[in-house]
Amino acid sequence: NPKSREGLLYGEDFKTYATVPSGQVYNYTDTADTGNDFLCSISYVVNNGYAYILDIVYDDRKNEITEPIVAQSIWSNHVNICHVESNNGGRAFSRNIERITRDLGNGMTSFKPFHQSKNKVARILSNSSNVINHILMPEGWESRYKKFHKDVTGFLAKGKNAHDDAPDTLTGIFEKMQKGTKRRVF
Repeated sequence: NPKSREGLLYGEDFKTYATVPSGQVYNYTDTADTGNDFLCSISYVVNNGYAYILDIVYDDRKNEITEPIVAQSIWSNHVNICHVESNNGGRAFSRNIERITRDLGNGMTSFKPFHQSKNKVARILSNSSNVINHILMPEGWESRYKKFHKDVTGFLAKGKNAHDDAPDTLTGIFEKMQKGTKRRVF
């Protein structure tokens, strides 16, 4: 059942890995803005200019349901720094997941809410090759994160996309990696 690759921004071009390298563990969380959006929270290890995805929470349910799920992911992946987009309720989401992780016994994660003001589509398009070249997915991510996989690999460079939350979060991860290095990673 082959799919046309025409117009796809990423397609199936992501590299995968089998063994997690050592390194600082981060999380990037983009909360759901509207009823049609997905919360996307990704924990990852940065090593030698690459982000190795550890865990993905991709969910369109209410915050009351997703907050404990994200907090558990942050705690179980031993996240050192958690970046949460503070737009549209993100600051409250950040405070809530911090409280929940502290209740779980997590004292190591530093929570850093931030405001994202740049154009989402322009960011996604201009960083697409860097996302492909610097973000590695765990082997089997296609079946482990089915909806996320579908929304990333089916994302159109031009035209209407039902959901842009997954590509937006991957773009944010690359931007945070680039900002965190003295030199650009590309």
